[in-house]
Amino acid sequence: MNENPPPKISKLLWLLLMLAVMTIYILLVARLIDALFAGNIIMELISYILAGIIWVFPAKKIMFIINRTDTDNGDQ
Repeated sequence: MNENPPPKISKLLWLLLMLAVMTIYILLVARLIDALFAGNIIMELISYILAGIIWVFPAKKIMFIINRTDTDNGDQ
């Protein structure tokens, strides 16, 4: 039988770092949008939608890096 190896500790550290960075991003963006567009609900809504889309691209790249598999040992 072919058993999967346990996850590496580095994956856990990357995920914790990503959660920390995302939390900081959310706090900064919320503060910035509130400071720039206070009182204008339409601009706030548009800004939050854009900020919600923008974070996906760096997160996607990081997730691909975390989940890549290196098969240099010759097993296929």
